[in-house]
Amino acid sequence: MVIGILTPDGREVVTHGVASLETGCPVRRDTLFQIGSISKVYLATLAMRLVEEGKLTLDTPVASVLPELELADREAQQAITLWHLLTHTSGIEGDRFDDYGYGDDALARYVAGLASARQIHPPGQHWSYCNSGFSLAGRLIEVVTGRSFEAAMRELIFGPLGLERSCFLVQDVLGYPFAVGHRTDEHGHVGVVRDFALPRSVHPAGGVWATIDDLLDFAAFHLGLRPVAAPPISWDSITMMQAPQVAAANWADWYGLGWAIWSIGSVRVIGHGGSTNGYQAHLVLLPEERVAIASLTNHEQGSSAYLEVETWILTERFGIRPPAPRLCTVSERELQRYAGTYTYPLARLTVRAVTGGLWLEAVQTRGLSREARERPLPPLFLRPIGERVFATGPVRAVPNRVDFIFDGDSEHPRWVRAFGRLAERDAIQEY
Repeated sequence: MVIGILTPDGREVVTHGVASLETGCPVRRDTLFQIGSISKVYLATLAMRLVEEGKLTLDTPVASVLPELELADREAQQAITLWHLLTHTSGIEGDRFDDYGYGDDALARYVAGLASARQIHPPGQHWSYCNSGFSLAGRLIEVVTGRSFEAAMRELIFGPLGLERSCFLVQDVLGYPFAVGHRTDEHGHVGVVRDFALPRSVHPAGGVWATIDDLLDFAAFHLGLRPVAAPPISWDSITMMQAPQVAAANWADWYGLGWAIWSIGSVRVIGHGGSTNGYQAHLVLLPEERVAIASLTNHEQGSSAYLEVETWILTERFGIRPPAPRLCTVSERELQRYAGTYTYPLARLTVRAVTGGLWLEAVQTRGLSREARERPLPPLFLRPIGERVFATGPVRAVPNRVDFIFDGDSEHPRWVRAFGRLAERDAIQEY
């Protein structure tokens, strides 16, 4: 595990643990980790560079650049724009991690495979976390730049920002110290994840490898703390990325262009997390305070550690204490309306009404890894904090909520939004 703190006065980095339980090699400051979906902020930065260069606009229909794009919903196919992709509002089925090989055609083949993707909702109607949309945006970038996605990122973002170790491809990772992912099996045994390399089709959504200093350098640029000779994007674009674009849910109040946005009391926060095969990472920025906290871990449950550390740093170091949510009272009849079974491609969720709230039980049905297995996730007790909104877990630096969305005047919600995704209620249920 590596934790880094960035302020206008400099940076501090602390390392702990080993890069691999099998080798015992300690984690070093220059150890590479997968940063998962923090990569989405890098893609959004690259997209904004192309917008500034006049090669794209946020309102560019994706199909106008990718005429070969075919989606199940033809109206959505013509309506989806770059803005929808960067804000998780396209409505495309969001968690398709199909492996199309390690060739330069991986993203083109991935886009062809989207013909079988479900359209969850019309573009722009709801916010639902969408990895697929970022892979689609990655292909858009390839066509516009005439480069592979990885080469475009290296030349247009990594290079100008001096992110010397940041990379995507396994052959680039192997030249440096790197951490391997770990997971805990059903018997409580912690072991190395063998298939930690991501398919190239997933690189735009979560494929960056970075050291703690490269990640802090990237954060410093977005805080105005890292002057570079040829900045890849202007301060106006940085500000636009950090501005609320769409109301979000679960771990954010709003979503910008690549950034999740929330508040801790009166303090504005932007950030992003990342979770891949045996790695979890997090980046938190306080724009007004010009502070960043970065966390890199090489275990699938690393968030349980870094959230505790981040909350402690914010409270003890910066005097920012996450407030406890204000609970409200909901009738037993109202709670019963939410009970049911809900599904989305990664998980099956069961919601039960109990005194004072709801229990949410989730079973992960698939994931990124070929080794992934169906397994139950820790149950969550949901406490009502507003109309159709519930808080989960302890008070930490990142909000953790679940909300229910109704379709018209129906008796039961159509969706529960948990873990960032819309899960649809099964049609025939008795409770």
